[in-house]
Amino acid sequence: MMRPNNSMHLTALRAAVETPNVRYNEDHIMTQVLVILICLAAVITVFFSVLWGWVILAVPSTFLLITLLGVKQKKWQYIPELSETANLMLQKFGHYYAMPFAGRDFSASASILMFAGAAIAIVSAFKGFWWGIGIGAINWFLMGFIARAFNPTHFLVDPLEQMGHEEIIAWIKERLKSK
Repeated sequence: MMRPNNSMHLTALRAAVETPNVRYNEDHIMTQVLVILICLAAVITVFFSVLWGWVILAVPSTFLLITLLGVKQKKWQYIPELSETANLMLQKFGHYYAMPFAGRDFSASASILMFAGAAIAIVSAFKGFWWGIGIGAINWFLMGFIARAFNPTHFLVDPLEQMGHEEIIAWIKERLKSK
């Protein structure tokens, strides 16, 4: 559970607040580079074997899905200083506030997988594998959901969620200043 005086969480949260536009170093983009290489392998493979192209793409997609299911298991402590909306945002996306760099990296990786799946679906259709269009549509929506779940900041369209997010960031900044 997240506790306001927990220095480990505050250290992780500090990165989200103090350096929102920091350039990624090699450690932060490793997952993205790996996903890009796997996607290239899948797109090349689909020209020779449609089924194996989808199998290759399924490996990182499954990894991201399992990782998301794992981080969603944590229940975050209700913080009385925050509004009900902010506490709901913390329950939905607490993993992002605790691990912002991982959330951004995994979200970008899911987006890459989404577009690679679209490319594979197009090649599948040209090769006569019509099921590829359905698989591609499932991949598109699943990876879109995963991308939003890992990094909600780019996908917040509801004004209440935006206010809740800003309130959480302000609360974190206040806690960091008092530390």
